[in-house]
Amino acid sequence: MSRQGDRRERRVGRFTASFLLAGVGVILFRDWLKGTDDMLLLLKWWPAVPVIWGVEYLLGCMLARRPRRAGTGPRFRLDLRGLLLAIVLGASVFIVSEQEHYLHLWNKVSLNLTAAAVDYGEAKGSKFQKPVVTVPVELQSAKLTVDAINGDIVVHRSPIDDIEVTATVWVDQLDGARAEAVSDQSFIEVTEGAAIKLSTKGKAYGESGKRQPRMDLDIAVPDSRRFNLDITTMNGGITLQNTEAIQDIHLETGNGPIILHKVFGNIVGKTHNGEVRVREIQGDVDLSTSGGDMQAWDVAGRLKLSTAVGNIRAQRSGADIDVSTKNGNVEVNEARSALNAQSLNGIIDIRSPYVQGDWDIYSAAGDIHLFLPAEGNYSIKGSSGYGDIVTDFTELDIDKKTVSGKVGTGEFKVNVEGNSNLNVRKN
Repeated sequence: MSRQGDRRERRVGRFTASFLLAGVGVILFRDWLKGTDDMLLLLKWWPAVPVIWGVEYLLGCMLARRPRRAGTGPRFRLDLRGLLLAIVLGASVFIVSEQEHYLHLWNKVSLNLTAAAVDYGEAKGSKFQKPVVTVPVELQSAKLTVDAINGDIVVHRSPIDDIEVTATVWVDQLDGARAEAVSDQSFIEVTEGAAIKLSTKGKAYGESGKRQPRMDLDIAVPDSRRFNLDITTMNGGITLQNTEAIQDIHLETGNGPIILHKVFGNIVGKTHNGEVRVREIQGDVDLSTSGGDMQAWDVAGRLKLSTAVGNIRAQRSGADIDVSTKNGNVEVNEARSALNAQSLNGIIDIRSPYVQGDWDIYSAAGDIHLFLPAEGNYSIKGSSGYGDIVTDFTELDIDKKTVSGKVGTGEFKVNVEGNSNLNVRKN
C-alpha cells in the first residue's frame, strides 16, 4: 500500500452531527411518549453544539500527535456541510414540533406590532371626571361587551336599575385648555339592546398624533340582573368584583393584570403581560399570561392556569386542576380532584390532605416536593433522572432512580417525573 493511500482523511464534526441528530430524536420521542415539552430545552442548551464540536477537534488533534510512521497520520478537515445539515434538520424538527410555542410568540409579536401603532397616555397629568353614562337595561339584555383601548376596567354590582358607567380621563403631556379639549372630545360610544356594547373613543393627541388618553372605566351593573361578559382592552387591567354572569365571561388585555373576586360564571381569559389573581369563583376558570405570577383561591369548578414566565399558586380548588409554567415555581394546596402540574424550569410543591383523582406531575429542571395524606387510596409511581429520592412512607419502595408503591387500595394514580430531587412526605 502506498504512503499516499495511508494518509486517511478524517472529517471533524461527524460525531457532533450524529450526537445532535440522535439527541433531537430521543427528545422528540420522549415528548411524544410522555406528553412533555422537553424540546424547548434546546433553546437553552444549543451552545453545547459548538462546545462538543470543539472537543471533537481537540481529541482528533491529540490522537494525531501519537507517534506514527512518517506520512501515515490522518488528515483533518472540518465537516461544515455535514454539521450544517444536522443543524438544519434539528431546527426543522424543533419548528415543526413546537408550532404551538411559535404561534404563541407570533400572536404576541402581532399584538406588540398593533400596540406599537398606538402611543398610550399614562395615569398622570390632567385628570377629568366625565359625567355618568346611564345605559338602559331591557328585558332581553343578556350580554355586555366592553371594547377599550387604554385604561383600567372595573365591573361590579350595585343596587341600581340600569348600567352606570363612570369614566376618568387622564391627559398627560398637555395641560390647561389643551388637555381639557382632549378630554371633551373623548367619550364612550354605547350600543343598546339585547347585546349592550361600550366602546371608548379617545381623542388622539401629541406630536405623533397617536397618543391615546387613558380612560379608566368604572362599570356598575344592576345587582338584580346577570350578563354574559366580553371585556377587551389593549392596555390596562381588568377587575371583576362581586359579578354574576348568565354563563360565560371572556376577558383579554394586552398589558395589565386580571383580578377577579367573588365572580359567578365560567371564565376564559388572557393577558399578554400581567399578573392574574382570582378568588372565590363559582364556575370554571381558564386563564393564561405570557409574563406574570398567577394565584387562585377557592375556585369551585375546573381550574386551568398557564404562564410562560411566572410562579403559579393554587389553593382549595373544587374540581380538576391544570397548572403549567415554562419558567417558574408551582405551588398547589388541597388538590381535591385530578391534578396536572408542570414546570419546565422551577420547583413544584404539592400539599394535600387527600388524593381523590389521578395526578400527573412533571418538572424538567427543579425539585419536586409532595406532601400526601398518610391514609387514602392511591398509588405512586415516580422517577428522578439526576436527583435523589427521599420518602418517609414505609409503603413506598425506592429502587435507584424510581419510587413506587400504594397506600390503601391504590385507586387513584400519582405519576411523578423529574430530573432533580424528589421528596415524598406525609402531610
